Amino acid sequence: MAKKILILGAAGEIARMLTDRLLAESDAELVLYGRNVSQRLALEENSRIKLVDGTFGESEKLEAALAGVDVVYLNSMSSPADTASVVQALEKAGVKRLLGATIAGVEDEVPYELATWTKNSLPASYIKGEYDSAKIVRDSNLDYTLLRLTWLFNDESDREYELVPSGVEFADAEVSRQAITQAILDILNGEESEYVRKSFGLGKPNTHYGKPSFY
Repeated sequence: MAKKILILGAAGEIARMLTDRLLAESDAELVLYGRNVSQRLALEENSRIKLVDGTFGESEKLEAALAGVDVVYLNSMSSPADTASVVQALEKAGVKRLLGATIAGVEDEVPYELATWTKNSLPASYIKGEYDSAKIVRDSNLDYTLLRLTWLFNDESDREYELVPSGVEFADAEVSRQAITQAILDILNGEESEYVRKSFGLGKPNTHYGKPSFY
């Protein structure tokens, strides 16, 4: 497990779950970065936490937040400009390791029926932003791991997931946020060489539906 982790977009649901579990299950120091996080995150005072209010476009603030950081988790990749700013800050600060959460489909790996349903359910600008952001990360010199997330739901009792590598059809239609949090923790605790400069579809096994079951 890394000694110091920067969570970008720390007020997001998955980011909050990850923060809680890292505090409970590791001794890592956490830098929690995002818009008004000092107001949005109701956290007990903890010497292992540093809160930084900022946007991804504030390059100097981002670079300062990266001091001493081993790993960065990027919770949102819908804005290519923001993703480019994050990548540039990491490269300038000499921080190599990035875990980024994007959406399933950015590698045209999703079966037609599910891909069509997703296309019809999300704004085209949002989908394009995720595609472009994923390419920015892949084209960088970072030791990245991209997680291509399928449709999300909440279930505290469901931590089941699978990682589907690039080049393989990714047909899972859904996955719990709790399972995604578990996957991130497993990656952080795993052998880095298994995940570096790789992209994985992250879904719940045996959910090969034309759309998520909860829609």
